[in-house]
Amino acid sequence: MNPVTAALPVIESCDGCGVCCLVVTHPPYYSVFQEFGEEAWERLKRERRDLVIEIAVDYRRRHDAGEPLSGTPCLWYDPATRRCRHYEYRPLACREFEVGSEDCLDARRRAGIDVGE
Repeated sequence: MNPVTAALPVIESCDGCGVCCLVVTHPPYYSVFQEFGEEAWERLKRERRDLVIEIAVDYRRRHDAGEPLSGTPCLWYDPATRRCRHYEYRPLACREFEVGSEDCLDARRRAGIDVGE
């Protein structure tokens, strides 16, 4: 662990945080070229077509308006609760992001949460 993250406290929960959601703009789904996409995306397409459309409409609107397509809060991020509005459909990248990992601690540091001395 590097000296910057070594000074930060141990993080055991995402509750009240959400900083990893502040720069992804859209849920970070990926697909495998010429194969089925990730399981969560396939489930989303089957069960919540409205959310797929919401992502596509927001992407098109941002693109057409010249707005950033990354580096802004996730479309599904709720700033009032600091939680995902559709947590049960979150992509693999979100499911695998480890609480308290170096990436987590770095994101919290950049957001000014739990900054060590």
